[in-house]
Amino acid sequence: MRYSIILGAAALVAANPAPQAFDPNGLDALATLTQGPPVGVGPAKETVYQPGAAQAQAAAAATGAATAQSAKRSPNAKSLEARTFWWSWSAPKQNNPAPAPVPSVTSTTSTSTIAPTTTSAPVVVAQTTKAPSTTDGVVPSSCTPVNWINTYAFTSDPACPTAIEVGTYCGFINPDDPCAPQPAGKGVPPTDDTVDGFLNNGAYKQLATGAKTPTGYEQSFVNLQGATTGNGYLSYKTLDSYDVATCSKFCDDTDTCTGFNIYIERDPKWNPHQCSCDNPPSIINYKCSIWGQKVTKDTATNTGEGRDNFKVVITGSNGYNKGTYTPPTPPSCSKPQNCGTKLHDQGRYCMGQKTFPGPFDPSVCAAYAQKQNEVNRKFGVIGAFLSMLGMNKGGCIQFQAAYLEKAGKGFGTHCRLFSKKFTPQQATLDISVGGSSQWGCQKSYTWDVDVNASFNWGGWSRKN
Repeated sequence: MRYSIILGAAALVAANPAPQAFDPNGLDALATLTQGPPVGVGPAKETVYQPGAAQAQAAAAATGAATAQSAKRSPNAKSLEARTFWWSWSAPKQNNPAPAPVPSVTSTTSTSTIAPTTTSAPVVVAQTTKAPSTTDGVVPSSCTPVNWINTYAFTSDPACPTAIEVGTYCGFINPDDPCAPQPAGKGVPPTDDTVDGFLNNGAYKQLATGAKTPTGYEQSFVNLQGATTGNGYLSYKTLDSYDVATCSKFCDDTDTCTGFNIYIERDPKWNPHQCSCDNPPSIINYKCSIWGQKVTKDTATNTGEGRDNFKVVITGSNGYNKGTYTPPTPPSCSKPQNCGTKLHDQGRYCMGQKTFPGPFDPSVCAAYAQKQNEVNRKFGVIGAFLSMLGMNKGGCIQFQAAYLEKAGKGFGTHCRLFSKKFTPQQATLDISVGGSSQWGCQKSYTWDVDVNASFNWGGWSRKN
């Protein structure tokens, strides 16, 4: 198996069996890819959420003209629009094209009530990284590959005494090869190098229970034997020590991060798969994963895995969330308003809505809203002047970005586009009750959006 991360699953669209404010059945029917750090470490295995790719996916969801069911439009509004539009704005300029969408998204639009539509799986791509330093590199000569044929392509270099795997460098040892030494861990294995010896190690427990909560964060759980999983996964890295402060800085430096998980992982010293020595000694990795979802005890479900006769396990897992979080305001948007954990149920004024599995990222809703306005302008169903007055059902002037959870784990950013502005007090829909009780909303905000704006800012984040 080569080191690689799939850019995104095929687009998924929830069915709309009946008009309703929230359709849990449509979302329940979807298979999503739960995210989290990989076992061990290696080239291109430090992954990162890509806002630009997610924004392009969201913009691609606006495939046709969309209008709200109703708006406060007077009988003479059409003629008024024709007379006044060009008084306030010059002729429309050529819009800069949005970034090419990856992958393609199948979408529907809403002209009546609101029922969730879900697009593709979270956008996570691999970073190109240099192979980390390996362990002492000593694998017993008696440990040899079993029933394995090396099918990789090789090249040669006069300066290198051994053949070079294509795409690597002289001296590279592919950690995926049977019996290959694995990247070095910074922790010290227990004297009793067994699963029980690892899980019951007092030194690991002391690291977790004695960790100081970083300023601006609240501790969610301590010393669990499972790591966080969920659709809100952003990235991870290995640490030189059990350093909560360094992990929190990693979160602070990432635009959409709202919490992090630090833990200790037992990994094999060499790759046991198809190796005659399939239960190697352990190495110990300190891992830090960051999230755009709540990091809670319910999310700590990754308890490890079996790798042939070697068992990967986790301990010393601590979770932290930011005490306060203000999401960044996307380009051409303004007036963010906190709606708590409620949604707006304003079907008459809703132009459409989508759910994008992944971390909480309001910029995907902004991309979707602005691209929808672009499409509507091309179809001639938008009037900027009347939209500013709340009198045009074809212009999005406000969007809601809410982060949904399922069974306590982050699911995705839910976007609703409105042709009228609403206040936080008007957000009254609680999706955690009734038939959708498995679902919940972790946070919810609205932004006003410039109806004349175009989506030409792919890759934007507050950090850049």
